[in-house]
Amino acid sequence: MSNGEIEPLSERELELVQLLGQGLSNREIAQALFISPNTVKVHLRNIFAKLHASSRTEATMVALRQGLIELDAPAEASAGDSAAIPQQVEQVIQPRAPAKPLRPWQRLYLVACVLLVALGLWLTWPHAAEQTGPFGLQPVRSGQPPSSASRWKALAQLSKPRRRLAVVVQESRVYAIGGETPEGITGAVEIYDPETDDWTPGAEKPSATADIGAISLGGRIYCPGGALADGTFSDRLEVYTPEQGGPGVWSTETALPVPISAYANAAYSSTGSDSALYLFGGYDGTSYSNTTLKYDPGTKQWAVLRPMPTPRGFAGAGTVGDRIYVVGGYDGQAELNICEVYDPLLDQWNTCPSLNAPRGGIGVAVVGETLYAIGGGWKSYLVENEYLTLSGDTPPAWKTLPSPLLEQWTNLGVAANGTFIYAVGGWDGEYLAVNQAYRALFRIYLPSLEEQDKVIHQGTLE
Repeated sequence: MSNGEIEPLSERELELVQLLGQGLSNREIAQALFISPNTVKVHLRNIFAKLHASSRTEATMVALRQGLIELDAPAEASAGDSAAIPQQVEQVIQPRAPAKPLRPWQRLYLVACVLLVALGLWLTWPHAAEQTGPFGLQPVRSGQPPSSASRWKALAQLSKPRRRLAVVVQESRVYAIGGETPEGITGAVEIYDPETDDWTPGAEKPSATADIGAISLGGRIYCPGGALADGTFSDRLEVYTPEQGGPGVWSTETALPVPISAYANAAYSSTGSDSALYLFGGYDGTSYSNTTLKYDPGTKQWAVLRPMPTPRGFAGAGTVGDRIYVVGGYDGQAELNICEVYDPLLDQWNTCPSLNAPRGGIGVAVVGETLYAIGGGWKSYLVENEYLTLSGDTPPAWKTLPSPLLEQWTNLGVAANGTFIYAVGGWDGEYLAVNQAYRALFRIYLPSLEEQDKVIHQGTLE
């Protein structure tokens, strides 16, 4: 170690050194501080340079001796015994020696104990009532807290739990529209402000509907069709115009060609043209559809386009680049894991990589060039969500990310604002009022060449 002057560490660097002294890996530190592993490496370079250290252990020892961090001392060591510090650091950082292998009779005994515990849990665990399909009323619950190690964060909940709702981001606010509550189908509108972490009421939708979607186009929110409280289906196109400091106003535009609900929806704009609203599939009360519809807000006209290859409802859709991806869904018999991609310019369909698991009642959002599939699954516990990155030279494949709910999560509303994905309401055996935000995008600080030249010791970064 160099005898140069120790430079002060920033608040973030102090947090990182404290975790370093607890023996955490780069990935664990990144999860604890909600930063990327690459950012952890950059911080480590700066820490090594400031402390004139060449390794993680040496950096921790220097920080301890300088009084920059504290570690819990062993019970047998006194608080002032500085000689015990190096030994403690080695105990914290060095991995434990591998345990001795179990004897055959010990292995059998351990397996028997595990099986008995598993049987006891299965017999006593409260099983939620199975949802027999996408419809039907369910009791109410507030939802489960997120894992502290994930990017999910629990925000202010809806004033009333609901599912089969529409969720959309307009400018910086999140709008939750319609859906089904324990009392029945509603037209209620709630507006979430991330700055205040609070919901305020908006103007109630003229027709109370469920199994709806919403798209923000030109500063207004378009909400087509939906299932009505009397069991019929709507062909109305209702448009919400937010007001600054007010509840907003609703109006109606050209009706859909057919009544429909449970469709997937997305917005798309080609070069030199205004954005248009696209609807895919859905349920009309008798069958699941493969219809593709386009609405042009400028001409206020609907167009019927090439149908989807697979009829389905309760799917999700998102636009990445010049394609619209429609994933998951339910065809009346089973949930689906299919992915089909639509080219609006050519009016053509193609296939895309299938989801890892069938998902009906799914929510889809897009951040950058990544498509996120959140929730879904009526007959299975999908404790992981999925994402598909559609850039780079490697063939795209769905990967998993954690879910903040440890049970079923279907018929939720999902929308993104470019950084965060908001997942609102839904069902997991009971109605949910949850409002979970997933941070999909991070700003990563990359040091300049001049700053990198200041690093004295590279050290071990992994």
